[in-house]
Amino acid sequence: MQRLIRRVGVSTAAAVALVALTGATPTSLPEALCGPGYAAVDQDPIHDAATGEPLGSVRLLRNLLTGYGCAVTVKSAYAGTFTETRVYVAPEHLPFVVDQGSRRYAAGPVHGYVRARCVVWGGSMTDPSGVVHHHDRANPAIGGAVTCF
Repeated sequence: MQRLIRRVGVSTAAAVALVALTGATPTSLPEALCGPGYAAVDQDPIHDAATGEPLGSVRLLRNLLTGYGCAVTVKSAYAGTFTETRVYVAPEHLPFVVDQGSRRYAAGPVHGYVRARCVVWGGSMTDPSGVVHHHDRANPAIGGAVTCF
């Protein structure tokens, strides 16, 4: 198990370096951050609640080989500006994993073991005035969207 965790960490570090060197686009950013073998499963946009303007999206990816899921929040508005950005994944019966902080382009990746389970996932971002915007399917009762595998 430690080898797998170490490999995920090394893959993530390599992906971050790759993004920095190649200037990956926002659409390729989740795959680059999550690492090799991850494919998109679901996504949900983040809109400004007052204006409806698109601000970014939260993406859920999965690696069929390892059984791990990965989530990333990618900013499209305010990209390059440090704003509070958050992403989380909570696989059924396993610990909640979150990445949150002042970010320029994306929060994450966060990984969790999702094979044959349901996972609650989601994210948010704060605009420069301090208003928090959640992804569109954010369910207040459970905190996020649910995807089952």
